[in-house]
Amino acid sequence: MSFPKAPLKRFNDPSGCAPSPGAYDVNTSEISKGPVSFQKSQRFKKQKESQQNLSVDKDSTIPSSAKKAKTLRLKVRSFYCHLIRVLVQERGVQDKRIQDMENELEKMEAKLNVVVREKTSLSANNASLEKQLIDLTRTNELLKSKFSEDGNQKNIRMLSLELMKLRNKRETKMRVSGTFGKLLVSIEKEKIDEKSETEKLLEYIEEISCASDQVEKYKLDIAQLEEHVKEKNHEILILKQSIEENVILSKQVEDLNAKCELLEREKGIIVFIVNHLERRFLHLKEKLILEKQEHERLQQKELQIESLLQQEKELSSSLQQKLFSYQEEMIKERTFFKEELKLALEELDLVQQKEEQTERLVKQLEEETKTTAEELKLLEEQLKEKEAEMEKNDAAHMQATLILQERYNSTVQNLGDVTAQFESYKALIISELEDLRLENSSLQEKVAKAEKRAEDVQHQILTTESTNQEYARMLVDLQNKSALKEVEIKEMTVSSLKKITDLQNQLKQQDEDFKKQLEEEEVRKVGKENTVAELTEEVNKWRLLYEELYKKTKPFQLQLDAFEAEKQALLSEHGATQEQLNKIRDSYAELLGHQNLKQKIKHVVKLKDENSQLKSEVSKLRSQLAKKKQNERKLQEELNKVLGIKHFDPSKAFHHESKENFALKTPLKEGKK
Repeated sequence: MSFPKAPLKRFNDPSGCAPSPGAYDVNTSEISKGPVSFQKSQRFKKQKESQQNLSVDKDSTIPSSAKKAKTLRLKVRSFYCHLIRVLVQERGVQDKRIQDMENELEKMEAKLNVVVREKTSLSANNASLEKQLIDLTRTNELLKSKFSEDGNQKNIRMLSLELMKLRNKRETKMRVSGTFGKLLVSIEKEKIDEKSETEKLLEYIEEISCASDQVEKYKLDIAQLEEHVKEKNHEILILKQSIEENVILSKQVEDLNAKCELLEREKGIIVFIVNHLERRFLHLKEKLILEKQEHERLQQKELQIESLLQQEKELSSSLQQKLFSYQEEMIKERTFFKEELKLALEELDLVQQKEEQTERLVKQLEEETKTTAEELKLLEEQLKEKEAEMEKNDAAHMQATLILQERYNSTVQNLGDVTAQFESYKALIISELEDLRLENSSLQEKVAKAEKRAEDVQHQILTTESTNQEYARMLVDLQNKSALKEVEIKEMTVSSLKKITDLQNQLKQQDEDFKKQLEEEEVRKVGKENTVAELTEEVNKWRLLYEELYKKTKPFQLQLDAFEAEKQALLSEHGATQEQLNKIRDSYAELLGHQNLKQKIKHVVKLKDENSQLKSEVSKLRSQLAKKKQNERKLQEELNKVLGIKHFDPSKAFHHESKENFALKTPLKEGKK
C-alpha cells in the first residue's frame, strides 16, 4: 500500500483561512480551454505546487484502483466459493434424499417379493387341497355308486335264484306228496323255515357284499401300512447302524490315540537305548581294533619308532607353521573384508536387508574361524601331550601318531572346506557389491527423473495459473447450469414424490387384496375342515354298521349248521327225492349259470375267516407300528443327546421361577419396624 505525501509547511505560510496574496490568480475560475491552453503571464512561473499535487493524485489514484480491483476479485471469488459450497451442500442433501428414497423403494420391493412368495405358496396349498377334495368326492361317489349298483344287482339275482329254487322245491314236493304224505307237515314247516332263512340269507349276502368291498379297502390300507413299516424299519436299522458305527469309531479312535501315545513313548525309549548301545558297540569295536593294531605293531615295528618319531616331529612343526600362516592370512582377509563391508555399509544405508544378510554371513565366518582356531589349539595341546606320552611309552605314541594322522587328514579336509566356503563367500560379496552398484545407478537415474518431474510440475503450475482464469469464467456458466439443475431437481423431486405416493397407494391396495384373499382362503379352509369332519363321521358310521353286521351274522352260523344237519338227514332218508332235486338243480344251474347254495355258504364262511384274519393282522401291524414309533422316538432322543441338541419341553413354557410376575410359594414376611 502507498500513501500520499503530506504537504510541507514553512514558517512564512499563512495560518488563516484565506490564502496569502500572490498565491492565487484572478483568472482561476475560468474554464480551461484544453491541455495546452494557458495564459502568457503564467508561462514562466515555477509549477512546484502543481507537480506536488499531481504526484499526490497519482499516488492516491493508482493504489485505490488496485485496491478496488483486488477487493472486487476477492469478493467475487468469495461469493462464487460460497455459492459453490451452498450448491454442493444442496446437492449432497438431494443425493441423500434420493438414496433414502431408493432404499425405501428397495425395502418395499423386498416386501412385495415376500408377499408374492407367500401368495404363490398359499395358491399352491389351495390347489393341492382342492385336488385332495376332488379326489375324495370322486372316491365317495364311486363308493356310493358301486355300493348301490352292486347291492341292487346282487339282491335281484339272489332273489330270482332263490325264487327259482323254491319253485323247483315246490314242484318236487307236490310230485312226491303222494309218497310222502306223512312228511308234508314237516316239509311245510321246513318250507317256512327255509323261507325265513332265505330272507335272512339274502340280507346276509347283501351285507357280505358290502363287507367284501371294505375288506379290499382294508387290504390296500394294510399293504400301504406294511410298505410304510418296511421303510421305517429300514430307516431305523440305518440309524442304529450309524449310531453303532459312530460309537465303535469313537472307541477305536480313543484306543488308537492311547496306543499311539504308548508307541511313541516306547519308540523314544527304544531309540535312546539303541543309540546308547550303538555308541558302546562302536567304542568297544574301536578299542578292539586299536588293541590288535598295537599288538601287531609292537612286535613288528619296534625298530622303526625312532625314525617315525623324527618324521612326526617334523610334520608337527610344519603343521604348526602352516597353522600360523593360515591364521595370519585369515586375519588379513578378515580385516580386508571388514573394511570392504564398512565401505559398503556407508555407501548403501538404504539397503538394510542386504546389510543384515552380509553381517550374518560375516558372523558365521568369524564363528567358523574361531571354531577352527579352537580346534587347532586343541590339536596343538593334544600334540604336546602325545609327544610327552611318546617319550614315556613308545607303543602309546604309535597309537597317538595314528590318531593324529587321521585327525590331520580331517583337518586338511576341513581346511579345504573352509577355503571353498570362503571363496564362495567372496563370490557372493562381489555379486552383492555389483548389485548394490547397479541399485546406486538406478537411484541416480530416479533422482534425474525426479528433477525432470519437478520441472514438469513447475510448468504445470504455470498452466494451472492460466487455467484458473478460465475456471473463473466457467463459474458463471456453472451458476447458470446450477440454477437450471435446481429447477430440474425440484421437478424430479415432485415427480418422485408422486410416484412414491402412487406406489404406496398400490401397495395399500395390494395389502387389502391379500387380506381379502387370506380371509377367503381361511373360509375355504374352514369349509374343507368341515367336509373332512363329515367324511370322517361317515367313515365311522360305516365302521359301526360293519361291526353290527358282523355281530348279527354270528348267530346265523349256528342256524346254518343246524339247517345243514337237517338237510343231510332228509337226504339220507329220501335218496330218490335228493337225486331228483339234484337233477332239477343241475338243469336250472345249466340254464341260469348258477352255482350251489353250499358253495355260497362255504364262500361266506371263507370270507368271514379271511376278514377275521385280516383284522387280527391289522391289530398286530398297528401294535408293531406303535412299538416302532416309540423306538424311533427313543433313538431320536439318544441322537439328540449325542449331538448335544436340547429338546424344549412345552410343559415348562411360561413357568420360570426367576421371572418377576411368578406367584410365590410362601407369603412374604413382615419387615422389622
